[in-house]
Amino acid sequence: MRPVLFGLAAALVLLACVPSPPPAPRYGSADEKSIATLLETYVTVWNAGDEKAILRLYASDARMVARLVHDHKVLRKKDLAANLPYILKEQARAGLVLELQKPLQVVVKGETATVKALLRLSYTDQGRPVSILMDQELALRREQFFWRIVREHPDPVGAVMPEQTPPGP
Repeated sequence: MRPVLFGLAAALVLLACVPSPPPAPRYGSADEKSIATLLETYVTVWNAGDEKAILRLYASDARMVARLVHDHKVLRKKDLAANLPYILKEQARAGLVLELQKPLQVVVKGETATVKALLRLSYTDQGRPVSILMDQELALRREQFFWRIVREHPDPVGAVMPEQTPPGP
């Protein structure tokens, strides 16, 4: 009887030492979960360079603020569609990769929502790796049961370049 109790106690101790799985994200509503999925899809399709999937994320009257390239110029969806092949070609050439940083800040008000997300853009510039953190503000609208991007406003918050090791003697 004593070896059985000892074995049971050892098994309980081992089970207590097993790390628990990370908690699943908690969403306040199904809308918040749908919006989180939209942002994950946003990152995935940009990284894949999928032109049609990118354009499906935007409402027909969408506006984007192109801060980095066009000095705060507001672009429409048709401008994005016209320039997307070039943008994706340059993105691929630079090895641009988007990463969604968590947590998202989501505010849903009926058929509209606002989202703030932190994105990391990593790419190569003149052979050197660069990483930019960007606050991405999105205004969304529900259209036929799907959330679409109506306004997009990126705001760079910092650039991180890995330190270069000086050449040795």
